[in-house]
Amino acid sequence: MQERKIWEFKNQTICSILGLAFDDRELGAVCKRLKLDCGSTAYEMHGGLVQAAASQNKISKQLDKILKSRFERYEKDVRRLQQEEIYKYIGNGGTVENGTKVLDTPLSAIIWFAVRNPRGDIDEIEAMVFSMTHMYEHRASRFYDTFRRALPGGVPENALKELNDHLKANEKLQTKCNRLERKREQMKSEIESVKDDRSRISTALDEEKRLNQKLTRDLEELGFGDALDRTETLKKEIDFLTEEVKTLTRELSKRDLEASVASCELTEVAGTDCVMEPDIEDCVKSVDLNGMKVTYIGGVESLMPHYKETIESFGGTFCYHCGHCIQGKKEIEMLVDKTDMVFCPVDINSHNACRYVKKACKLRGKPCRFLRSSSLSMLIRELESRNPAVAVQ
Repeated sequence: MQERKIWEFKNQTICSILGLAFDDRELGAVCKRLKLDCGSTAYEMHGGLVQAAASQNKISKQLDKILKSRFERYEKDVRRLQQEEIYKYIGNGGTVENGTKVLDTPLSAIIWFAVRNPRGDIDEIEAMVFSMTHMYEHRASRFYDTFRRALPGGVPENALKELNDHLKANEKLQTKCNRLERKREQMKSEIESVKDDRSRISTALDEEKRLNQKLTRDLEELGFGDALDRTETLKKEIDFLTEEVKTLTRELSKRDLEASVASCELTEVAGTDCVMEPDIEDCVKSVDLNGMKVTYIGGVESLMPHYKETIESFGGTFCYHCGHCIQGKKEIEMLVDKTDMVFCPVDINSHNACRYVKKACKLRGKPCRFLRSSSLSMLIRELESRNPAVAVQ
């Protein structure tokens, strides 16, 4: 059977569908969309829509399309119901005899499909639908009136909105409660784990305490009751003596160095067959370096101030290098470029330093004296024997 259009319904059926489908706010939007001017109150707009839909015209055709689009998503659920179930659904407010909800479909959609796609005599179907919805409307009106009078503000629609807001808030609270419950279970699990760890640690400490007590008893039986205390005392004494040994070692090293220097000087003195060294004042008179830059490489670092004093007493400018060639021969070459004469003792100096000095001086034509010892007297004798045409050794 071909689908019926809204203008083919009876007026009471049209009134029921439109009254259930659109609330006051939606009535205004629909009238504005259909360009229907029928008043400003909800009653006037509802009556105008019912009157316009009762006959075939441009407005009723547009209204039919609006309702078809609005109820289209419920069509599949309604088609699976038997005709008797539709009436029971309408009459019982969406439930069957055992109180079970049939489907979540608006009553306006149920009526729409019942009369649009009738399965039987259409007049009988519309009359049955009207008889069921008419009393249902009276019950709804009584409930609305009771609800209105019971509310402080007297507006049931506001209460419904607040109820929906509370339901949403309740869902959020339920979600938080579920999350907190999961955290609580997790915390319980962690607490049980901590208790187990504490129990194991307590057991281990008790066992350690028992073993310490047994060890103490064994030591007392062996006559070493105070062995632990004596061990700690001995450790402290050993640490103290170790520091003393380090201090004495440093002192001996210093003394040994001083002795080595003195030995070198004595050796030089003995090598002269007890000939007395000339006095520095006499040397100053006989030798004049005339501002020459003299570099001393290596030797005893503690004698460096004496080397300097000697060179300056002869009228020269003193430069010193410890003999450690960190940057290799380049460092020696740069030093030789800036000096006029080089002294290099071979007893306290590295082999590489002596080799670098010899090569650099030879290439640059700079006088170089290799001294047998680092003693001050050896330096003085070399200065006395110096002549203007000293060659590289």
